[in-house]
Amino acid sequence: MTQQITVACKLPHGLELRLFKMVKINEPTQGGYRTVNRAEPVSNTITIKGYLEKYRIDLPPAAQGAAYALTHNVDKEFFDEWMKQNADHDAVKNKLIFASENIDTVTSMISENASRRNGLEPINPANLPKGIQTATKVAA
Repeated sequence: MTQQITVACKLPHGLELRLFKMVKINEPTQGGYRTVNRAEPVSNTITIKGYLEKYRIDLPPAAQGAAYALTHNVDKEFFDEWMKQNADHDAVKNKLIFASENIDTVTSMISENASRRNGLEPINPANLPKGIQTATKVAA
């Protein structure tokens, strides 16, 4: 039996995780063929929940308000390989997705990263970015 972990994700939509392997193929050119590498999927997809997910599992009390969603019982080998293949992904580099076998470790990591922003937060109409203004009401 494979080891199961809990994944925390601070993206509103979550992620679909897939693994790939590189295979050599012959690609036609004008003068014949050339050998190139192509990524081919090697396994099933794992869905990681986002914090706006309708049926997400609530966070532990220590992580409330941190906007991370938890996905339990994810295959550790699969997730470790996905993290390796996606080390340059912004969500990985910015700690918007991480995992552990221990829920207390995940909870403490969520607390440490609670102030991280993912860039997909809604705009606060009371504090608009510079250069953006609300429309004025048109008199009827």
